[in-house]
Amino acid sequence: MPTFTYQVRDEKGKKVTGELEATSEKALADRLSRDGYLVTSIKTARPFFWAPILGEWGERVPMSEMTMFYFQLGNMVGAGVALLQSLRSAHRQIEHRTLKRAVADLADRVERGERLSEAMTRHAKLFPLLYRTMIEVGESSGNLDEVLRHVAELNEHREELIHQVRSALAYPVVLLLASIGVMTFMVLWLVPSFTVLFERSGIPLPLPTRILYGLSIWVKSHLIWLFGGSAALGLGWNFAFRFEAVKGSWDRFWLSVPVAGLLLRRIEIARWSRSFALMVSSGVPILRTLEVTRNVPQTRPFQAVLERAVERVQQGDQLAETLSWRGVFSDDVIQMVSTGENSGTLDKMLYKVAGFYDQLIQRNFKQLTSVIEPIFILFMGFIVGFIMISLLLPIFDMVKVFSSR
Repeated sequence: MPTFTYQVRDEKGKKVTGELEATSEKALADRLSRDGYLVTSIKTARPFFWAPILGEWGERVPMSEMTMFYFQLGNMVGAGVALLQSLRSAHRQIEHRTLKRAVADLADRVERGERLSEAMTRHAKLFPLLYRTMIEVGESSGNLDEVLRHVAELNEHREELIHQVRSALAYPVVLLLASIGVMTFMVLWLVPSFTVLFERSGIPLPLPTRILYGLSIWVKSHLIWLFGGSAALGLGWNFAFRFEAVKGSWDRFWLSVPVAGLLLRRIEIARWSRSFALMVSSGVPILRTLEVTRNVPQTRPFQAVLERAVERVQQGDQLAETLSWRGVFSDDVIQMVSTGENSGTLDKMLYKVAGFYDQLIQRNFKQLTSVIEPIFILFMGFIVGFIMISLLLPIFDMVKVFSSR
């Protein structure tokens, strides 16, 4: 769920600022107005450039730990164990310090009379709005154990998807880093040493060797500027993404890339479909489900379609009609949603969509990997080959000179 910075004035006209999480700017404005504040400004809060890198790593909880917690809690509640006792038991078995502290706080709040979903709002970074809403409905309907298992299932699918992405990109990333390391070593250290040797021998340097030697000298003399320029570029890049127009254009660009765009589109559809289906099957009303899941996609075009869908469904339009806007959702998904709405089996249809797209995503990952790997190999081979030719040509000239003597 996104975080927003706000400026308001209280009943006495005093200026108040702060940060809060909300599904949208409108939702936060409505919340602050209900609390008696006059809203003057609301903006999307974005972390500083190095915040994701230097962030509180020790405070992050692995998704596998969260999945196990949901499964464990759901099984104990389903077996008839009281919620408070289930939380205490889960707390004793958790090893991660951050999650352990959070669960201890949940147990304390439940003991004081708070509902589990209400207590979880105090730890919004660990328990997203999507999960809290499902758990709230589970508490109201009396099937909390089933809802917790649904939450665990959804979290497990998210973990599996992240694992697939990392596995697909692991080899290309390692190859890229190795290429950069080899080129840096050869250009900054190996090439200058050989070039000095060739010059002392009186061997005229071929054009490739002169180009490479000139590049080496330039990089060494401008090293500080290169690092400074890279840092400035990174900061500028981060600042540009504060603007929705830039982020939207960037997302549309990636969605238009032939192989990667199709993969990204299918990932967004699969994540949204499964989240929507799990919430509906847990008893959450469709309109409320749509409001919560509109921020599940990470790309702006999908978010824009879902934001518009919330407004149109409130006015009485069918969900399938609203999803056809701008062609973001594919025709087969729209047809399945339409069939589910007409037959009253929307959750089942979206489960099928999510399962089908999961299979397509696995195939796309293999296809993307098969395309990326040869490109990186050819790139590394070209660079290393050029460097080796630049070094070998003077050596051959040197051998000819010595053999002629």
